[in-house]
Amino acid sequence: MKTFNYYEYKSKRFDTLAEAEQVRNFIFAFKDGKQWATNYAADMVVNSFVDTYGDKASDFVLVCAPAANNKKYRKRFNRFAQKVSQGAKVQNGNEHLAIYGERTAKHLSADRVCEDFGYSVRLDRDYFKGKKVIIFDDVITSGATANEFASQLAECGAQVMGAMFLARTKRMYN
Repeated sequence: MKTFNYYEYKSKRFDTLAEAEQVRNFIFAFKDGKQWATNYAADMVVNSFVDTYGDKASDFVLVCAPAANNKKYRKRFNRFAQKVSQGAKVQNGNEHLAIYGERTAKHLSADRVCEDFGYSVRLDRDYFKGKKVIIFDDVITSGATANEFASQLAECGAQVMGAMFLARTKRMYN
């Protein structure tokens, strides 16, 4: 799957420079649903859609990758998706997704995370069937969440065109 990101995300333990701190603050503010961060992110994504697809943006559906639970998903992505849909004329797929339960992550070591998928994501199969979908999420680390979500969308008959991220985690170790 083709992916695109705007920034590199660097952990505080690897990079304490002001630029890296600004990116971290932006990502955390976006995750918390802060209006300034939501507006800034939405403006970037709208510009990307308009620059890339122009009037053809309405042929695409933007859907945000599932968060840990439905409350976090709605807080993080509802306003963002509405602004992108209005600004770029892209279809808003978030209204056709629901999350039940909660996903928790257990960090086993610095580079290994085991996620307890005690939750489920329900997609409106009729809505997504035959749609050209672009996934959005705040941060990509391994790509596992986006790839799993892309598979779920494909099972509904969607054509996943790619994924956009605010930032890509920069690995500082091997």
